[in-house]
Amino acid sequence: MPVMPVTPEQVQDIVGSNDGNQNAHIASLSVIKSTSYSYTASWTSYHIALSDSGRSYLLLVSPLTPSCPQPGAATPPGLITLPALSDLLSKILDNTVVPVPRPVAHDVSGGEGKWQFGWLLLRVPGSLPHTHPPVSLASVRHQLSPGQLARVELRLGTYLCALHGITNDWFGIPMDRPTPEPPSIPSFATLLAASQTGEDGEGDGEDMTPYSWQDTFVLQLEELLEHVCGDAEARRTAPSGYRVDVDIDVDDLRRSLTRAIGSFLFDDVEMPRLIWVTGNEEDVIVSVTREKGSDGAASEEDTEADIAYILPTFGRALWGDPLMETWFLPPGPTTAIKEGYFGSEEDGTLIVFPRHQTKRMWYTVYLALMVLAEEMPQGEGGETTQASGRETIRWARSILPKCVEILKNAPCY
Repeated sequence: MPVMPVTPEQVQDIVGSNDGNQNAHIASLSVIKSTSYSYTASWTSYHIALSDSGRSYLLLVSPLTPSCPQPGAATPPGLITLPALSDLLSKILDNTVVPVPRPVAHDVSGGEGKWQFGWLLLRVPGSLPHTHPPVSLASVRHQLSPGQLARVELRLGTYLCALHGITNDWFGIPMDRPTPEPPSIPSFATLLAASQTGEDGEGDGEDMTPYSWQDTFVLQLEELLEHVCGDAEARRTAPSGYRVDVDIDVDDLRRSLTRAIGSFLFDDVEMPRLIWVTGNEEDVIVSVTREKGSDGAASEEDTEADIAYILPTFGRALWGDPLMETWFLPPGPTTAIKEGYFGSEEDGTLIVFPRHQTKRMWYTVYLALMVLAEEMPQGEGGETTQASGRETIRWARSILPKCVEILKNAPCY
């Protein structure tokens, strides 16, 4: 889907109506482009700088109603709503020191015909030069000294640990309030019946899926698999623009998944924790402060690098298993990130047994399918996404066949 067009006048109206200053003047407006795992075709992010207050904002916009002229041109499953994202960011700010943008206001109604899109306005934290677009860790990594990079990554590890410290009562996609209602707490009788008979309690009208990470993850995975690959007949007859060419045997993958389910591979996750899922270096905004010495020049020793804030790329967030984070993709996080994440815990790791390596591979399959799902057309006439040909697409197409083959005999113990 192309960039969702928003005019400067519309941005002026949104910011002026919610900044507390109707005369606020916009100094710059730029699109924040994403080409990595967090790319979401149906969302467009804008960086906004005001000239008279020194404030900066982010504006996330999405279509009011995704256009689906043909089967297969639908928004990929698993994407949270803008109101849910607003609630989630507020929860992060209330419970951690992770610097995410603060929600100001949102509107997904179209403003009684004023806008053809839904939006979420966020205030950027910190004191970066507000007239310049944000600079990511991915773009400045090569410019940082080993010490500066270690400082940023150490901080990143602590932030990641803090995110995982936020817990929930149930697994799955973060929801907005008040509707849809969160899953109801199951009754004691339902839990007892499920433990004794293995039934999910549906006969009593209570869905137990959100209280099992295995059931929740398998459901999410199956929805993505169906969206990307569909059934054999649908793959054969779909227009070329609505197919994602993936060289995998879906039946083999499902057989391996059945074996994993039978071994309760995912059932060792007891506490639903906040998982960013797609977080990567593109989403980490870095500030570099250069202090001049007595000679008027800034040396490397006088230059500090730190995390300014985290972009609100939590559209694919889940309440689930910390091992699912993209940061834990093999070969795993850097030494500094691990140190920040595990703290004083020596040889800290989330992979202890062979089954954990297998589980991590299933999470890689999930991520690859999600990347491919965002590549599929979602607009009028089967428009391809603006990120077509990005590196993560090539990665997904390459890694999926390898995972399918390895998972055939991967240990589940």
